[in-house]
Amino acid sequence: MTEHIIDPSEPYHPEKLSKKVHIGADSFFQLDLRTGVITRSEEFPEMRKPSYKIKVNFGPVIGNLWSSAQITNYSLAELIGRRVVGALNLGEKRLPTGFVSQFLVLGALEPDGTVRLLEPPEGVMPGSLIA
Repeated sequence: MTEHIIDPSEPYHPEKLSKKVHIGADSFFQLDLRTGVITRSEEFPEMRKPSYKIKVNFGPVIGNLWSSAQITNYSLAELIGRRVVGALNLGEKRLPTGFVSQFLVLGALEPDGTVRLLEPPEGVMPGSLIA
């Protein structure tokens, strides 16, 4: 398993984060935020920072999408079946390895930068909109 690296300078401590500029509700509602379930997780050793590849089922309309995420604080096994929130319409990102990341998985950042995945409550169907 990839070792999770923690940044001791705590760049994401809430006391260090200023409020972002106002963008308005219209900009927020343009984001396609959906719930999904992780169906596959793989090591991604080619990346500079420890990362995984994850495949997420976003329901019958969207289907399965892949992403790369710096979430190695979770084991590969504990990611399978986990409900997550993804931003789907930010555009695909081709990584230097040739892998295409199709969405951004959302999480809360701990002070050291560790990502804690956002998890919808049990019973929320894959593909449900986040409002």
